[in-house]
Amino acid sequence: NGETESDLEKKEEDEYPEPKGERFNDQPPWKRIIVLIAGATMNLILGVLVLVLSIGIYGQLTIRTYDIRPNSDPQYAGYSLLNDDCILRVENKKIFMANDLVDAINGKKKGDVVSVQVNNNGNVETRKVRLRNDVNSQSLVDVFSAFTAIGVSTIDRVDGITENSQFKNGDYILRLNDSEKYEDCTRLFSFSELINYSKTLSVGDELKVYVLRGEDKKSLTINISKDFSLLSDKEILNELGVKSNSLLLKYATTNVKFGFFETISRGVRYSVSVGGSIFKSLGGLLTGKLGVDAVGGPITTISVTSNAIKQGGFNYFLEIMGFIGINLALFNLLPIPALDGSRVVFTAIEWIRKKPVNRKIEGVIHGVGLLLLLGFCVLVDLLQLF
Repeated sequence: NGETESDLEKKEEDEYPEPKGERFNDQPPWKRIIVLIAGATMNLILGVLVLVLSIGIYGQLTIRTYDIRPNSDPQYAGYSLLNDDCILRVENKKIFMANDLVDAINGKKKGDVVSVQVNNNGNVETRKVRLRNDVNSQSLVDVFSAFTAIGVSTIDRVDGITENSQFKNGDYILRLNDSEKYEDCTRLFSFSELINYSKTLSVGDELKVYVLRGEDKKSLTINISKDFSLLSDKEILNELGVKSNSLLLKYATTNVKFGFFETISRGVRYSVSVGGSIFKSLGGLLTGKLGVDAVGGPITTISVTSNAIKQGGFNYFLEIMGFIGINLALFNLLPIPALDGSRVVFTAIEWIRKKPVNRKIEGVIHGVGLLLLLGFCVLVDLLQLF
């Protein structure tokens, strides 16, 4: 009709006028900033309330010891945790998650004595615990040395086997079969102990070991056909029939209930701990201390949530719901393009400059940021999958 594109746009604006002053971008910067942070604030409040509710209904999920490693050294007598201790505080720091324990004792040395408040079958007690090894955690997920330092036992699991192996995938090594009674047999806490013992055997000897297979204890007999003193530890492991293994910590989690005010206090502190772990995770990713494969995207989140609910029921659902609420709140406030935190930054710049950044440039920045975020989510999910 002879009308240019700009004429059509002008005509459309005339036919459907948008009331000036009612658009979001027409509002004062301080109002827009309040709106932008409101969503994250509600997510944060929801996360805190859910965690308080979870602790109030079910109790706080605490680390519970059930297999403290025996120690014959006299200096550890009376300076150890007991089985069924639920850890509440370490060095007066409340413990909610494994990384809280790491924070409390990281950097301490073998032989140092720390104060641990526990709940053992309803009795709250304080124990003096002498650490059994140095604690030098390098990242958020590096919790192994902290648990072994307070005496938590380890157990080794077979993950891969060689052809004609006596072991099966999923076997846990328990003890040497070196006594008539099972209880008198030498306990094995790792394959390294089994390897060291096997080095004392000669060619033609038999190595007998108890494993846990499913719910049954089985005794395996392995014939020694080579001089193990001439082999490396990895070669010995292969000779025993094991290609790969995993060393695991033997501890559990148990819910402990508290009074009304302590429940609220712990719920809030728990939320702070969750928030702190999120920032530590981001810091670990940026510094390289934490690999990208340690995090997950939407698919991983759904998978972890469903598995947790199957294991722990509605209690675990509330815990994860609280985690997600706090996670969304804090992550959304980061100054990353496409997130509300970035929009707050652009609005603050406008407030200072008295004029906005070019809207088209801002739109391109947010669009690129969104694509990068979506790509990152796909990448971390693929890493978890493969």
